Amino acid sequence: MAVSVDNVYQKVLAICNKEQRGYITPQEFNLFADKAQNEIFHNYFHGIKMAEMKPKTQTVYSDTLEMLEEKLQPFFVTATANTGTNNLTLPSGTHKLISIETVSTGRGAGNKITSINESEFEYINNNPLTKPTMSRSVYVRQGSGVVSIHPTPSTTTYNVDTSNPLDGVLDAESFIVKYYKVPSTPKWTYVVVGEEALYNSTASDANNFELHGGEEENLVSRILMLAGVTIQKPDIQQAGMTDMNLTRQQQNS
Repeated sequence: MAVSVDNVYQKVLAICNKEQRGYITPQEFNLFADKAQNEIFHNYFHGIKMAEMKPKTQTVYSDTLEMLEEKLQPFFVTATANTGTNNLTLPSGTHKLISIETVSTGRGAGNKITSINESEFEYINNNPLTKPTMSRSVYVRQGSGVVSIHPTPSTTTYNVDTSNPLDGVLDAESFIVKYYKVPSTPKWTYVVVGEEALYNSTASDANNFELHGGEEENLVSRILMLAGVTIQKPDIQQAGMTDMNLTRQQQNS
């Protein structure tokens, strides 16, 4: 379950208002909320990298990876992409590409295409024994959300997206792209009633956090620290650090 943006804001306000520590406006909160969510999201990948450096026999390794993969699940996307040229444009909002699989029977439906870098491609492409083939395809990252597929996808492949692949309709080849998407921007929307901002969950641009439900306290702590630095309130920053340390102690106990 996603984290309620209203729950987080109310907790942040409650801590800030304690002992008259100050007020964080909805505009400030939305900025801090977006940054906090992105920090936590990016830390998942760092955590996976660190876990993979540990001996694979350790139970902690598998437990850590399982936990991080569960937290990344809301961002996992499977999409179909078509191309009739070397270049395949990845779906907008792609943060980390996981794999590209073939759809056309010519390449072997369901086969994963191997990812290689530019120097590796130059080497294998000049060797007739290792040169990419339809049954042994590769892709090279080109930057800016584009990868090049080799051999070049055909524009004269029978349409594989319809229920009848032999319908005579020519189409570009299709590929299954699996990736982690960028988190959508959280937004606490409101209406003003009697000079007070009240939460409006029905606004068209209202948006909760996409993070795992277990990250609520982490979000509160990070937003408090960001708010303390920005509005130069050391006590608010300290409250966030104290809350985060307490959460970590509870998780490790």
